[in-house]
Amino acid sequence: MYESLINRKHRGLFVIAIDCSASMQERITFNSLSLSKAEAVALVCNYTIDELIARATRQGIVRDYYDIAVIGYSGDSIQPLIGDGTQQRIAIDLLAKMAPEPCSYTFDQHPDDGTTVGATFTLRPWITPRAAANTPMHKAMIEIERIVAEWCRMPENRDSFPPVVINISDGECSDGTATDLIAIAERIKSHATHDGNTLLLNIHLTTNDEAESVAFPANGLFDDICPFRRMLFAMSSILPETMEPLIEELINPGSYGPYRCVAFNASINELIMILAIGSESLKNM
Repeated sequence: MYESLINRKHRGLFVIAIDCSASMQERITFNSLSLSKAEAVALVCNYTIDELIARATRQGIVRDYYDIAVIGYSGDSIQPLIGDGTQQRIAIDLLAKMAPEPCSYTFDQHPDDGTTVGATFTLRPWITPRAAANTPMHKAMIEIERIVAEWCRMPENRDSFPPVVINISDGECSDGTATDLIAIAERIKSHATHDGNTLLLNIHLTTNDEAESVAFPANGLFDDICPFRRMLFAMSSILPETMEPLIEELINPGSYGPYRCVAFNASINELIMILAIGSESLKNM
């Protein structure tokens, strides 16, 4: 299970859901840049999309290896954040044809020798920051279930690696109870291919540098008094055994699984690593 190779015959699906509520206006520092959480998440997601396109490129041509969906949720609205805005899910080769012009970003790096080195990189602004209103996470999860259910029902996807869903939020849901969210998460995870069930990863962001950060906790050792954290833990998938070495290498050295696909009080640097882990299956091409 969770071993199917991704290619044009066995395509994949990668879904990112982004909290676009007003609290995402809060400022953070990322690589010496002062950004809102919305700006930082957009930056990381744009990097991830560029990476996914690069992985699907062969001899200068972007191949139809997987679909991608990036949706934002705020107020009463669930909106696609990439493509032409008319569809939630789009093939990566078609998305590449809609590529915006790249933008340059400059930030300071701080090597171990104590010096400061300026660095510049370019990314395509696939998504733009949004931050307004409240957090309709339950409504977003309903839409995510529709996307993965439709994709898993397609006969051509039956032998593919199952969908990977990553939900990024900085606060509690405004349109559903914990029971509602756990129920819809179970429905999302129930959709499957012959290679396994949909993987759902939940990431909670923070601006508090002193808050304890927990990423991919061991499944049998988690006990938290916070109802919100217990809910996110229950919503999230158990990480497949085939992906456990990534956690032990990048996140929790010396630990052992099984792990839950959840991160609490994640920093933006951790978000980069977690998105890389979440998209690891899409390297198998």
